[in-house]
Amino acid sequence: MSKPTILILIGHYLPGTLTGGPVRSVSNLVDWLGDEFDFRILTADRDQGDSAPYLQVRAGEWYSVGKAQVRYLTPAERQLFALGAVLRATRHDLLIVESVLARTSIFALLLRRLGLLRRAPILITPRGHLGQGALQQKSAKKTLFLRAVRLLGLYRGLEWCATSDGERAEIVEQFGQGEAPRIHVIPNLPARAVSTGSVTRPPKRAGALRLIFLSRISRKKNLHFALEALRGLTGEVEFDVYGSLEDAAYWAECQAISGSLPAHIRVCYQGVAPFDGAVEVLAGYHLFYLPTLSENFGHAIWEALVADCPVLISDQTPWTDINAYGAGWALPLDSLAGFTHALQQVIDLDAAAYAALVAQVSRYREHYQARGNPADALRGLLRELSGSTP
Repeated sequence: MSKPTILILIGHYLPGTLTGGPVRSVSNLVDWLGDEFDFRILTADRDQGDSAPYLQVRAGEWYSVGKAQVRYLTPAERQLFALGAVLRATRHDLLIVESVLARTSIFALLLRRLGLLRRAPILITPRGHLGQGALQQKSAKKTLFLRAVRLLGLYRGLEWCATSDGERAEIVEQFGQGEAPRIHVIPNLPARAVSTGSVTRPPKRAGALRLIFLSRISRKKNLHFALEALRGLTGEVEFDVYGSLEDAAYWAECQAISGSLPAHIRVCYQGVAPFDGAVEVLAGYHLFYLPTLSENFGHAIWEALVADCPVLISDQTPWTDINAYGAGWALPLDSLAGFTHALQQVIDLDAAAYAALVAQVSRYREHYQARGNPADALRGLLRELSGSTP
């Protein structure tokens, strides 16, 4: 019996990594379920912000990437009717459209509205783009866009996959209560196999801290807030920043803040962490720091926990229960002082107290894994929608 074919339309994919979470989410999906489904991926022929295509990629050809087959589309192939021709030529039992805001996603749904797509079910994955923090960025443009697609009914009657009850509520808020029966809540899949490699975390001593920010450098990730919270700290702080420089003006703003901090707080940009090596990088630090405006999952948060690295994050992620387990802090963004206080607490920990904090991280990770594997629920959904339920 042939495997069901799942076609995924995503703005950017491997080997590109600059868009962060969505690439990781789809990569994890393929890794977990690629033996049971024939995954086909349509994506751009270059990474986000790049003017040149990937080397040795030719238009019209499929390439094996992990357990998926990937076709890289030229800018001309990502236009409305050219994209329609590619979608019609690619046999599939289910189409997964990543994001509600990407241009190719809108084109696909517009083609469906015009009757120019195959008659196959469509599953929409918002990937956090409907969260308040995400919608605050370029808010006027996004408000106008959402109003237009609602009037056109582009999303009406489709299936949705939300990663949390919070994201389910965001879909209902934007597209109406009528969508609620077709929203499936399934948590994001974590990386299937991760390792801390041979990295040994530096010893922790009272009065010193190695701190890491690992995410895209964009206003949504709130790096400027993270930097401002360092200003009142006492002790030696090494703050390493990893991530793609998505917004040059915003990065310049962050650099100006860094330059104004006291001499005992050293901020260093370390480039982009390896896609499959984030856990190993995180294992070299005492605390992971991400006061993000919004996350529908937060793969880097999970990777930090796997690395036994305590986390200091905002309460705008699904990981707020870390507070109850003492594995770190998930704090509201209306108090900069709260973040400063948490940072100072970690600075002041000696080796024994820090080891106790790390033990709580391990305890929380075991609690999370004991909830069950989201792969089982996602497998069932894909089989149901593709018409291949045993």
